[in-house]
Amino acid sequence: MRPRVCYLVAAAAAAVAVVAGMASAATSSVTITSPRAGQSISLKKNPYLAVAGNVSFAATTPGSTTFYLRRDGCGSSNDNPHLSVTSGTDAGDGCGLVVNAVVGVGGDVDQAAFVDFPATDGMPLALDATRAIDGVVALTGAQVGLAQVDVTLEALVRGNAVTLGSDSASAILDPTGNDTPIPFTIQPSATLDGSDLQALDLRVHIHGPNVYSGFISLNGNSYVDLPSYGASVDKSVQISVDDPTFANPTPARIGSTGSTWSVAIPTPAIGKHTIYAESIQGFDTSAPASQTFTVTK
Repeated sequence: MRPRVCYLVAAAAAAVAVVAGMASAATSSVTITSPRAGQSISLKKNPYLAVAGNVSFAATTPGSTTFYLRRDGCGSSNDNPHLSVTSGTDAGDGCGLVVNAVVGVGGDVDQAAFVDFPATDGMPLALDATRAIDGVVALTGAQVGLAQVDVTLEALVRGNAVTLGSDSASAILDPTGNDTPIPFTIQPSATLDGSDLQALDLRVHIHGPNVYSGFISLNGNSYVDLPSYGASVDKSVQISVDDPTFANPTPARIGSTGSTWSVAIPTPAIGKHTIYAESIQGFDTSAPASQTFTVTK
């Protein structure tokens, strides 16, 4: 497995654990209004059964999620470069990559190729690809010369690694300041709009003619703002007849208002039956609703 994919898969595993822990806090809910509880339905008169109900989903209001570049240590077993939606003081603040050296004008110092920052929280997340992703990599150190920062942002979507985009930006370093912020912008493909990101990884590559300046300033100074939706835009309702496990579910149609659903199914055989329904939003599945009814001749 490629190293980059390993980062994404590891981050996704952490996200799955978070989602599992939140299973009891469903963001959607569903009810059944037809058939009514205890209703008798004639098979002869009704070869097809109208099943319908109400549904509630979490709001998908556009917003933004900020991921901060964090680092627990520097060059140790507790290094752990990562992205987090929480900022704070980092023990690895100002950590260099590997190589810091002086070259002549027009030369290029490659600061050990790159560092990966995989997200350890904030996942899953619904991407709003109609807007640009903005961020800042702040550099500190001697801050002498010019530095170029190359960034690449990748995500895991439906288990597949997807490149959200990349950018290169440069700046003359300011030796009088605590750090030099270098902003970047990435415009993801519109085809990714609404994608539920399972994992995220920011790769940072620093190079350029500078002296001892390939150090990333953390502590909230380096970050990426990801345009996102308040909840997944992937919504559905499915039903199951006499099977609470939904082994072979039937998808329902969601009404234009987004608050109702309906589907017509062949009326089951004569006898007592139970309809089960559940709503799904992204990786979240609601508690099932059920309604028992009787089919007569």
